[in-house]
Amino acid sequence: MKFRTALLAAALAATLPAEEPPPSKKIPGMAVVPAGEFLMGRTRETPDDKTGMRPLILRDDRPPHRVHLNAFYMDTHEVSHEAYAKFVKATGHRTPYHWLKGQLPQGKEKLPVYNVDWHDAAAYCGWAGKRLPTEAEWEKAARGGMEGKDFPWGDNVATGDARFNTADGAAPIGQYKPNAYGLFDMAGNAAEWCADWFDRTYYENSPERNPPGPMEGKYKMVRGGAWADGPRRITVFFRNWIRPNQTTPNLGFRCVLEVKPEDR
Repeated sequence: MKFRTALLAAALAATLPAEEPPPSKKIPGMAVVPAGEFLMGRTRETPDDKTGMRPLILRDDRPPHRVHLNAFYMDTHEVSHEAYAKFVKATGHRTPYHWLKGQLPQGKEKLPVYNVDWHDAAAYCGWAGKRLPTEAEWEKAARGGMEGKDFPWGDNVATGDARFNTADGAAPIGQYKPNAYGLFDMAGNAAEWCADWFDRTYYENSPERNPPGPMEGKYKMVRGGAWADGPRRITVFFRNWIRPNQTTPNLGFRCVLEVKPEDR
């Protein structure tokens, strides 16, 4: 069974995704992720997978499976402190707890906003007329049209590729090269909230088209890894999860928007 699974994964990874032409409408600050199929999940088995030494919960990024998504727009950058401050001013929404006296900290304007829980992130996206990405949308966007790769740019990672493996905190948004879709910081810097609930076995029965994620759960999905994480946690397929009311200094978000027929 494991041998057949490995052969299937290799065959799927060798097949390039079919993508439809992008819409003609452009939205400032957003990039188009074209409609089409992609291979979601980790395609390579590790020695720990084969021996059963990898904990079951860390095998939640398999099996690799085909997913077809409609086209959508995604923010090219993680939401910054500066952008979040405009939302707070317009709505009176609570501020992150590191904003002393509710004020945007000087010098952090261009850093990705953090210490926001899932509800804060969803509220910002709603105020902006957008929403949080599904986990499938996030992974397709992060891959930038490449199949079977570990990172948004390929299979190898160096310190100049992303903000990771550091104790110095996040970097200003957009300091590293974007992927092929024009999306910045899809690996490292701040991890990012997704819309979905977490279910370890969801990949085994996920719908083929536009999977919305489980209908309920205790934890929300987090993707992309953060500045403090090592290379294994900033891959395009690594899945993390956290309670929706929790906040951390390494977790932020970005928003997406559907492509409408009139956008074409």
